[in-house]
Amino acid sequence: MIKRLFLNQGVLAIYILMHLACLISVYVPPSIFWPAVFLNYSIPVILGFDVLFLFFILVISRKHVVFPLLALIIFIPFIPVTWHPGWQSQKGAYDISVMSLNAKLFRKPKTYSKFSFEMIKWAAGDTSAIKCFQEYSTNERWKVLDVTRQIAEKGYDYYTFRAPTGEEHNPGLAIFSKYKILKRGIVWQNRNSLNAGIYADLKIKGKTIRVYNVHLASMYLELYKYKDYRGPRNYMAKIKKLFSQLKYGALRRSVQIDKLIAHAQSSPYPFIICGDFNEMPYSYNYFKLKRYFGNAFESAGRGFGFSYNGILFFLRIDHQFYGDGMVPVKYRIDRSMKISDHFPTRGWYRFEK
Repeated sequence: MIKRLFLNQGVLAIYILMHLACLISVYVPPSIFWPAVFLNYSIPVILGFDVLFLFFILVISRKHVVFPLLALIIFIPFIPVTWHPGWQSQKGAYDISVMSLNAKLFRKPKTYSKFSFEMIKWAAGDTSAIKCFQEYSTNERWKVLDVTRQIAEKGYDYYTFRAPTGEEHNPGLAIFSKYKILKRGIVWQNRNSLNAGIYADLKIKGKTIRVYNVHLASMYLELYKYKDYRGPRNYMAKIKKLFSQLKYGALRRSVQIDKLIAHAQSSPYPFIICGDFNEMPYSYNYFKLKRYFGNAFESAGRGFGFSYNGILFFLRIDHQFYGDGMVPVKYRIDRSMKISDHFPTRGWYRFEK
């Protein structure tokens, strides 16, 4: 019965059409057709199914192998954004190292109620030449919580941005640099939100580069908030709310990315863009960024590059992009730092000759 189902001509036709719809979905703006967002989220699941389906067909009916092969051909644009063997990494010297982390306001794992002094120590002790933090927090009145001073004392110039939320401990974004900051500014900011985009121009080895640090609108995948609901009615209400949040999150990120692209295109210097994008590499927003900038994972990464430290471990939502004049030598996800719900991204770059 299973064999008849999978080899049914109608089912196979729908299977191929689904792949075409997914491919088209990454070129459709959410503002024009928002249901395409949910096709984006299905792409990694379908891609995994394709690999299993190919082996299944090879066992039961090789004459039908054309269908999974055609499906994989349609999905070719999604393969390099999913996995890399690592041979893209270049050997040799680099000019700068960049670390980016969503620091979760320096709170302990699975809670925002208690500070993590271990994470603060880690942030201050990291030796990257450039350090970017999203959900950054500092408090100059308490030395133990004054993250800015602890990092500055190690020889870093800095630009900290406080989101206009009215919250304590100055939550927002921060860029720290072992090189002198010549100029700093805001690309965009959202009222009553930690989401924003900032930049700093750095003088490095006689050259000036611009570093962007961004934190885009949330995906709202806070599954722990749904665990206390029981019964089909409450369950469906929560699912409906989750879908609504995914929809509006994608719409907000689309607007933010347009502002980021416009600002970066006007930059007089080579630039690197890093941060918590809250975008999987199968979305319209991600593919739009790819049209304008290079992606460090796709150029010099290795493996799957999963950056989320949680139940949905298979998410890659933290990225580093770069413009002309910068060449990524190596890019890695640092899975040794497990305190935050994001793993740090690390990129090593050289100046283009």
